Amino acid sequence: MASIKLTILLLLIAAGAEAQSFSFGDLFSQASKQKKNYLAQIAAYQAFESELKQGYNVMKNGLAGIRDINTAELNAHTAYYQSLRTVSAPVKNSNQAADILNWQVEINDSFNQSFSGLTGDEQSYIATVKTEVLTECNADLTDLQNLLTNDKLQMTDDERLRRLAKIHTAMQDKYEFTRSFCNSVKLLAAQRQQSINETQTLKSIYETP
Repeated sequence: MASIKLTILLLLIAAGAEAQSFSFGDLFSQASKQKKNYLAQIAAYQAFESELKQGYNVMKNGLAGIRDINTAELNAHTAYYQSLRTVSAPVKNSNQAADILNWQVEINDSFNQSFSGLTGDEQSYIATVKTEVLTECNADLTDLQNLLTNDKLQMTDDERLRRLAKIHTAMQDKYEFTRSFCNSVKLLAAQRQQSINETQTLKSIYETP
């Protein structure tokens, strides 16, 4: 009886020891798996951080490149628009500008000459025509001055030359009109003076005793 109890006790101790060995083995296995999981997570985090840094660097460099491009474009546009406000030598030295100024002088001289032998109404009409022509001339000269002065207008050389050609044509029309008009007035005055002279001559002949 005592030997049976001893045998059972030994079996229970052995079973407990075996159960304890299994529990320690399982615990070690679980710890090993957790360690592997932790290492895998750390490796994944490191890879993600590396990719994040690379993406940030790409974005940073890309934005810097865009900023450099925008700055270059801005500088180019600024230089271009500034050049539009500067009058080039071909425009300043155009013969058309000299023609316009010479015609203006001749228009003034034509209207400032004396027209004798005309009535008061005729003199008033001539003065009205003179005022209208000179007003238009002043407008053309103002346009010409703005066209030939830096920082006044923003235009390409071709645009300035086309505008200059229009002013040139307008001033030429006024010059030719003024010359024709004043020549007609002079002819009228001369004919009238001739008529007066002839009348006086005839009077002197017939009134002679």
